[in-house]
Amino acid sequence: MDLKKMDALIDGWKDEILNTLSGWIAQPSVNAPAEGEGKPFGSDVRNMLDLALADAARMGMATREFDGFAGEVSLPGDGSADSQSMGILAHLDVVPAGDGWVRPPFALTVEDGRLYGRGVGDDKGPALAALFAMRAVKEAGIPLKDNVKLILGCDEETGMNDLRHYAQVAGKTDYGFSPDADYPLINLEKGSAGLLLSKVTGGEDGAGIPVYELYAGERCNVVPGLAWAEVGLENLSLEALQDKVRAIEAAHQAEKFSLSVKKAENGRARIEAVGVSAHASMPELGVNAMGMLLIALKELGAGGGSKEAIAILADKLGLEGDGKSLGIAISDEESGALTCNLGLCRYDGHYLTAQLDIRRPISSDPAVICGNAAVALSPARMAVTLLGAKEAHYVPKEHKVVKGLLEVYHEVTGLPAYAFSIGGGTYSRMMPNTVAFGCNFPGEVDTAHMPDESVSLEKYMLSIHVMAHAIARLAGKEAGR
Repeated sequence: MDLKKMDALIDGWKDEILNTLSGWIAQPSVNAPAEGEGKPFGSDVRNMLDLALADAARMGMATREFDGFAGEVSLPGDGSADSQSMGILAHLDVVPAGDGWVRPPFALTVEDGRLYGRGVGDDKGPALAALFAMRAVKEAGIPLKDNVKLILGCDEETGMNDLRHYAQVAGKTDYGFSPDADYPLINLEKGSAGLLLSKVTGGEDGAGIPVYELYAGERCNVVPGLAWAEVGLENLSLEALQDKVRAIEAAHQAEKFSLSVKKAENGRARIEAVGVSAHASMPELGVNAMGMLLIALKELGAGGGSKEAIAILADKLGLEGDGKSLGIAISDEESGALTCNLGLCRYDGHYLTAQLDIRRPISSDPAVICGNAAVALSPARMAVTLLGAKEAHYVPKEHKVVKGLLEVYHEVTGLPAYAFSIGGGTYSRMMPNTVAFGCNFPGEVDTAHMPDESVSLEKYMLSIHVMAHAIARLAGKEAGR
């Protein structure tokens, strides 16, 4: 295999790569309501899919599209009886730009060795990198045994219905990778479980500080950065409540408590807690505002009829992210520790609910998790309901995909190669024997979904080399079987 020719081609295409990426970033492919046949995610996403397939066709590769849900770019194998299909799973949809951008979100900016724009890292940039890697394999004349398919999804950010549709129509690939996470390689994505905690409180009993309303969180898979409670001032003044809350905040300085009290309508006060948002799979990176608020309400002796439930939620959840006090903590060598995020909380004065997002190791059982949580919360007579569970996605370290990709990563980059697990979910769980591989390098800040999303130009070009070598190693005729 002429790998040196392949590398030289990639280096020579640098300007073309950036020009093509500029066109892709200019497409604001944010998921929108369906607009008729062939546009299940709106016109902008469909336009992006058409552009990507047109660029691939211009490079001389075969393309197909699947009802606007996904596209496919393919290189043929040798057609032998034992030929398989290698899938590279990437997506063309992006999250909304949001606020806080210094540079234009839907225009590629090259500045100080970095590429800026919505999608440069998640996941248009990696998708285009895979496309140019395939082109390099093709034009370098690397003989392939297996078919190589770049599957371009259009709904990764809002549900992954794109690849479900693709799998139903086109079938599943045999093995592969998704360049939509981190290097060196993610071979295990934890399972999940959702728990609903609930209690009918019977209203307030008039003693202490009554709580009339609680609110935190919009999505269960996010650590809530803001939580608030409306409480009554029947038994103390606003100034006295403010003094008490300031004292609680001071006592919890080490835990980064941020609490405030202001006057509300109908003789009430509003207590607000401000934390730090993070993804539910990494609660240790955030500070749960609802957990903070529950602890404060417990120390105030607040709640009336909800006092018992608030106190036990403060004790069993609070600011913990591992489920230890809830009795559900578990860890194993392969997938690491369970994480537990209190993502949503609602109370209307009579009915209290809290929803947990749990990322669980492969050794865990969701029924046991639910049962242990029910036991822990039984003193407050709270109901615990298992809302659903997903199994882990796991490709053993001995599999040819894991071994081959790690070898390529080390050979091309010179960096240490190892497999690790995450609590999040990527496209890789949509196909068998598929792992997450790139494109964020160790030590690089992942700016996906953030203002001024960016990647290193040098590392971006390096990723194209890595992916081209990965295709040659795993799907090439000289690959080990």
